[in-house]
Amino acid sequence: MFVPLFIPEERSGKMANQELFLFYNVENFYPPNQESLGFHNWDDYKYNLKIRKMTNVFRFIEEDYGQLPSIIGLAEIGARLVLEDLIQEDSPICDYEIIYELSNDSRNLSVALLFDKRKLTLEKHQTLQFQLDEKQAFNTRDILHAEFLYQGKKLHLFVVHLPSKRNQDAKKEQRDYIFEKLKETLQELFDKNESVILMGDFNENPDNEAMQELLYNNNGEKILDNPFEALFENHYFSAYHGKKGVCFDQITYTGQSLMSQFNIKMIEAEIYNSPRLRNKNNKNLKYPYRTYSGSRYMGGYSDHFPVMLKLKK
Repeated sequence: MFVPLFIPEERSGKMANQELFLFYNVENFYPPNQESLGFHNWDDYKYNLKIRKMTNVFRFIEEDYGQLPSIIGLAEIGARLVLEDLIQEDSPICDYEIIYELSNDSRNLSVALLFDKRKLTLEKHQTLQFQLDEKQAFNTRDILHAEFLYQGKKLHLFVVHLPSKRNQDAKKEQRDYIFEKLKETLQELFDKNESVILMGDFNENPDNEAMQELLYNNNGEKILDNPFEALFENHYFSAYHGKKGVCFDQITYTGQSLMSQFNIKMIEAEIYNSPRLRNKNNKNLKYPYRTYSGSRYMGGYSDHFPVMLKLKK
């Protein structure tokens, strides 16, 4: 299917009237001493190259938008060291702070948050585990919940990476259970009229039933907006499974409370499928330029594109 190409808007200088919030699944990002859990023949050279490539993604975004994301949600982080290396002195996000907790995941992967401490103040954070069977160990990524002060008001950020569809979707029951429990957690915040942004790799497309049900409160009222529904319908994809485009990476938000409390005029969503992040092979130009394809080293960025919200004031 046709995927519209990324075309940067005309921009001049810093856009003080806009904030960017971004989510990025960075594909099995382990330190070099953890290759058995991730890539084959993973070493210092390949790791350092990936650090440079990931850092360049943020440089590209700054070039294209005239600013950096204030919040960066990440998935498939293999250790805190990866995050520390991403915010080194020569990095465009060197002033950002890290929120990370190691998950009890079978592949030792976790989600994380990086945020611009000049714009947001972290009040507290926690990890959430929703265990389907008490007899079995929880072996998937924790959900990260951070509470910020943004413009002096409370903002809740959730970062998720739900169980994958591997092995003929063997973890579908667990994923659906987490959807159900996550909705209960969100309902408590809806009842208080709190502002919420939920971002991540849901391993479901926007039109999935569980994904759709997440958008509504217990009274059947739509509370969360998901602009990635329209992007998916128009054949914008954040990743590809074989030849099939998917939009598992999404950012949803409480539109009414977010816009009123933070003086936001408009919220737009985008899949950052810049040509610089796409395959160099003419046959697959629309695909993300990934680090590995199976066991074959490709030397790219990730098998997912970043996704973002543009909050226009």
